[in-house]
Amino acid sequence: MSVPPGEGPHVRTFLGAYVLGALSGAEDRRVAAHLQYCDTCGAEYLDMAEAPSLLALFTEEDLLEGLAAPPHAPDGRRAGESTGDGPAETDED
Repeated sequence: MSVPPGEGPHVRTFLGAYVLGALSGAEDRRVAAHLQYCDTCGAEYLDMAEAPSLLALFTEEDLLEGLAAPPHAPDGRRAGESTGDGPAETDED
């Protein structure tokens, strides 16, 4: 059974905290009860339910290194890296 959009209080804003176990007991029970009958929120919950186990695969060092590294280009290179196929591109014009 699903709650039609716009009807009833949805719990999407609580789902991140719910999957991390960061809600109070009352909030946790409210979200759990809502997920039993709302297919929309239930689907969103399933999309993020594995996040804590995926985050657990990283060490603090991994996370800090990722924050310090420049973003990757679509081809996997770090920003500013040359492909090695020719002269490096420059911003000088």
